[in-house]
Amino acid sequence: MPGDVQLKSPSDGNVSPGSTLSEFVDRTKEEYLNAVKQGTSREWTVVMGNEAGDLDSTACAIAYAWYANNIQNTPTVPLVQTPHSDLHLRLENLYAFSLAGLDPSSLLCISDVPHTKPAPFPSTKFALVDHNRLSAQFSSDNPDARVVAIIDHHADEGLYKDTANPRIITTGIGSCASLLTLYLAQKCPGKLPGELATLLLSAIVIDTSGMVPGGKAVDQDRQAAAFLATRCTLSFTPDPTISFNPQSTPVLYDNPAIQALNGTLQTKKRSLDHLGTRDLLRRDYKEYALTPSWAATREILVGLSSVPVSLSSWFAREGEEKFAREAEGWMAERGLAALGILTSFRGPGKKGKVKHRREQLFVVRTDSEGEDGAVLAKRLFKGLERSKELRLKDVKWDELGVRKRAGLGTGVKVGVWKQKNAEATRKTTAPLVKEIVEGTEEIQYEGQKL
Repeated sequence: MPGDVQLKSPSDGNVSPGSTLSEFVDRTKEEYLNAVKQGTSREWTVVMGNEAGDLDSTACAIAYAWYANNIQNTPTVPLVQTPHSDLHLRLENLYAFSLAGLDPSSLLCISDVPHTKPAPFPSTKFALVDHNRLSAQFSSDNPDARVVAIIDHHADEGLYKDTANPRIITTGIGSCASLLTLYLAQKCPGKLPGELATLLLSAIVIDTSGMVPGGKAVDQDRQAAAFLATRCTLSFTPDPTISFNPQSTPVLYDNPAIQALNGTLQTKKRSLDHLGTRDLLRRDYKEYALTPSWAATREILVGLSSVPVSLSSWFAREGEEKFAREAEGWMAERGLAALGILTSFRGPGKKGKVKHRREQLFVVRTDSEGEDGAVLAKRLFKGLERSKELRLKDVKWDELGVRKRAGLGTGVKVGVWKQKNAEATRKTTAPLVKEIVEGTEEIQYEGQKL
């Protein structure tokens, strides 16, 4: 087991004269909310990560806001798309905040912004990190809304090419924080505060599982981590491999400080005993507005929840009745046509070895969607099963320790699979679901063209 994470005194680089990272975040929050009250918030840029609110999104939003304010002299506020009341769902975030001296109450959360529909969101300039499409709650009835910057590692949706500067979208990178760090290393290499470096490094470490060989980390992740390691507030023993050189690939995974940080972050991430089904569904949740190309129907909503626990242990802990009740309740609350649950966990493999495993469970509503819902279920299930990237394999319900359909009602269609490619994350599944729903390719299901 790795040892405790050790901290040293923050570096001399200040967030702004006489302020800590927490004070910077608190100050921009206060000034922005005052601007909203005074009707001058259009002058501000709102930078935010995706709605899942993970450490990568949050760290990147704070870091880009620091850069825009202190280097570009542009009033910018980091926004977390998670209500304050839900911050406890991610213990790993709270731990990283503590390492960076950041008080969670300082964060501007979506619940803090006065915004009552049908009035538009009170800002028009947005910077996106860890995603590259502005969601409808910010653009609806807001004709002047524009995206002025993007740094992301998800599939490029091809938007805002005329307005976003920078517009950096690179797939295959373990962490968006790596892309942002390398950008900052070019723009202001000597000015990054130690507390902010610690926050970004924590995001890279948890997203790449400690940068172990053969994992999610690529050279850019390792180079970014090396840059941050020389500037952060973590205590690193003298190590010649920790030096920032864009022409080299440093080896950091076996460094004791990195191992300690990764060990604690992963333990916090797996600490889910305090969360019930509804919390698990919304803890790491993303929602997609899709328009089926195969039916004359309205736009539909599809939600994808990433959950770091196996279905069998989930059912055993919560019971199938409660699982079904709360899953269907979440779908009704969000107005979803379909909900996908993507599990990720460690489980026994061949010869008793523990290995990384994934599952998928999809629930599609047919009661309110009618025939369109039935066709959606057929297309979605067949399309997922055909994916060579996911490599899904049917699971029998009794293997999961529950009755057929796990107590889910008659108004839904349910599919459940083992995912043989454990490396394929939501970043693989989400574009696939979009392609299945919005694509024009015919799909054969039980002898029928859909």
